[in-house]
Parts: sequence; C-alpha cells; structure tokens
Amino acid sequence: MRKIIYLFLFISVQSIAQNKQILYNFNNLPQTLLLNPGAEVYNQSHIGFPLLSQISFQGGFTGFSAYDIFANDGVPINDKIRKTVNKFGKAEFFEANQQLEILNAGYRLKDNSYLSFGFYEEFNTLVKIPRDIVDLFYEGNSVIGRHYSIKKMAARAELLSVLHVGLSKKINKKWQVGGRFKIYSSVFNAKSKQSTGALYLENGTNNIYKQHIDNVNFLLQTSGVFFDNNDVITQSYIQKKLLFGGNLGIGIDAGFTYHPKKHWTVTGSILDFGFINYKQNVESYSVKGSYEIEGIQVNFDPANPQNYWQNLKDDFDNQIVMDTIYSKYSSLRPIKLNGSVTYAFGRPYYDDCHFSKELETYTDKMGLQLFSTVGAVHSYLAATLFYERRINKHLQTKLTYTADPFSFTNVGLGISSHFGAFNMYLAADNLISLANVYNAKSVNVQLGINFIFNKKI
Repeated sequence: MRKIIYLFLFISVQSIAQNKQILYNFNNLPQTLLLNPGAEVYNQSHIGFPLLSQISFQGGFTGFSAYDIFANDGVPINDKIRKTVNKFGKAEFFEANQQLEILNAGYRLKDNSYLSFGFYEEFNTLVKIPRDIVDLFYEGNSVIGRHYSIKKMAARAELLSVLHVGLSKKINKKWQVGGRFKIYSSVFNAKSKQSTGALYLENGTNNIYKQHIDNVNFLLQTSGVFFDNNDVITQSYIQKKLLFGGNLGIGIDAGFTYHPKKHWTVTGSILDFGFINYKQNVESYSVKGSYEIEGIQVNFDPANPQNYWQNLKDDFDNQIVMDTIYSKYSSLRPIKLNGSVTYAFGRPYYDDCHFSKELETYTDKMGLQLFSTVGAVHSYLAATLFYERRINKHLQTKLTYTADPFSFTNVGLGISSHFGAFNMYLAADNLISLANVYNAKSVNVQLGINFIFNKKI
C-alpha cells in the first residue's frame, strides 16, 4: 500500500489539457498539428525545445469552488455547505489533464506535404460524482424510502506516453487534409466499468428500521496499480514504463482545413480514435449482490454463546460477492472532436512565416470553435468565440470566450512571439477569476518554446 501512495505522490508532483481552444489553429504553431493534423503549415521545418516545447495543465470541478465554502463573508460554514449541496446537480465531475512534450519536430517534404513526429507524456483523471452519493455522505442514510443510487458514479485515471507521426498535405487551394498515427504505452490505468444498485432505508418489522443494499453491480479494472511486495516503485521504474515498457495500444487522428470562399475557413478533427490492451499487473475487482439487515437478534444463552459479529460478516459475504479478476482487458481512448468556422479580414500580409503565397492571409480573424469529448465515463461539449490579431511580424494574440461545463464566463488569452527562428507562446484561460482565484472552478494553461525555420520566398 505504501508503494501505491508513493506512485500517486510522484504523479501529483509531475503533473504540469483536453480542450486547448486557444492553441487550436493559432498562429501556425507546431502544436496546432496535434489538435488538427490537417492544419495548414507554412514553415519549412521546426523542432521544439526538448521538454519545454509544450507544458500544459487543465483541471476543474463543476460542482463548486473553494470560495463557495470558505469565503470570509460572515455566513456560518454549515449554512454554506448546505447551500452548496443544494446546488449540486444530478452528477458533477472533477477532471485533470497534464501533458509534457518530450520531443516535437517536423519537416517539409519534396511534394510540399509536412511530416511531423514526436513523443509526449500525459496524465488524465476524471471522477463523476452523483448527487445521491453527496447526499448520502452529508445526511447519512436517514430518509425513509430514499434510494441513494450509485448508477452515475464512475471514474478513470491513467498515466501514459504517446509516440506519434503525422502528415499534413495540401490537396488544392481549398483543401488541406492530414492524419496522425499513435502508439500508446500505459504505465497505469484504473477505471470503473459499470455501476448499478442503491442503498435505502425503510421501516422495519422486528426493529425500527431495515437497511437495504439493493442489486449492487460494480466493476473496477486496474493495470499497473497494484504490485508485489518485492517491487520497488521509483522514478526510473515509471520512466522505463513510459518508454514502451507498459501496456501498448494504437490510435489515429484525422483532420482537415477547407476554404469555401476567399475569407472563410472551416476546420475539423477527430483525435485519439484507438484503444489500449492491458495485460501487465492486471487486477479487477467485482462487487455483486443484495443485502438487507434489520438489526442483530441477540440470544442470551450461556450454554450456547454466539459470535454475532462473525455471523453478520459471514452472512454479508454470502450475499454480497466480492471477486478479484486477473484477466486482461482492453479500453477505448476518450475521443476528442474539434471544429471551427473562421472569417478573416483586415490588411493582407505576407512575411517569412509563410512558405507559400498561394493563400492570401489577413491580420484579423474571428470565429466559432466547438469541442467535444466522448468517453465511457463522461462526455461534454464546449463552445468558444475567438478573435485573433497579428500585431506585427513578431507578435500575435488570440482572445477567446468559452462556455463549458465549468463556467459560462471563461475568457482566455494567447500570445505567440517570433524573433527569427525562436518562438515562445503562452496561453491561459479563465482570466476573470484572477481577481479571486478561490472562486475559480477550472484552470487551463499551456506554454512552450519552439524553433521554427522558414524558407525565404
């Protein structure tokens, strides 16, 4: 158990996102190819600064913020907790995603298509918390006839590495398409497969109350989480697993860029359409059954003493079956979908950042982007309005407004600078919450350094 705690502490320390709305199709950054492999690329080649080309972190909880409970506003904390619980939806979720690029590079081929490749590490966790579980924790099983269902309870967590290679090709003046092939190596994985059943209380016949565990069916699948006592979990052990020593899988990305008219651009992408096979250090845990209890009927017979607690445990074990499964399993990757419509206007420009003059570009862009993630644990949709402005040949900015499950007042800003081949960028959203960070429900930050080489026109 101590080793497992060390593992999760290490992951927490290393955690430096899913919806990168600011970076999507932003300023011809190399990282946009990871969000849309069919994005247009104008440079001749690029290489990211190792370990610094992209550091990103996203986290959030849809239920409440720290300020909702701990605000110094004179309201008793118990009243604030009650108010927060009453605002809790049918199911809220917590999500965190961390990504660290180890290598990112690309080169333009002779046929004018752009080849890119790289290697990155990623940590994901998502926990879906139903309202029934919150009420059960806060009130206890005290309401007669109230069923506290675990049906919406679900979770997943994973640490993995991804080796990828992609190609973006211009078909004609209107169409650019691309694809990316990925190999996944999972260090550890844990996810709930299914959750059904409920707990409830009713009036008893032989006692005041009768407690019920009704038709519980729960499965937790894990790989690489539990180890033998002689296993030593160190940083080098995890790094070895990241370098394709773990459970392997494959996936693909696909995307496009389309210009229906002179000033209009439509883009779209599907990411992580794939799976991972888990067969190392696999342990899955199944809980099934129903149980009811109306108290212990004590029989004071000195000639025939009984171990009531042991009898209760044996009866529970007979009715609620707990099993450990060691068979391998497979898991689909959470799929991400991106799409955007952009209108370009302002002053036309060309500079060294462009490999070709075939497509006229402008200083200003505005548009709408949609993002969705589809997974077994939880799916959601986000919409972003954006305005992009090229200030000069050295600096470009992008302003966004996003409505997502975390917030409807999410304002973000991205800045990308170019000085010769040197490129540095920073993107962050939820900027309004900087006035009171304790009231923020989410955070999303990306930053990095690249070297982008351009062929003189």
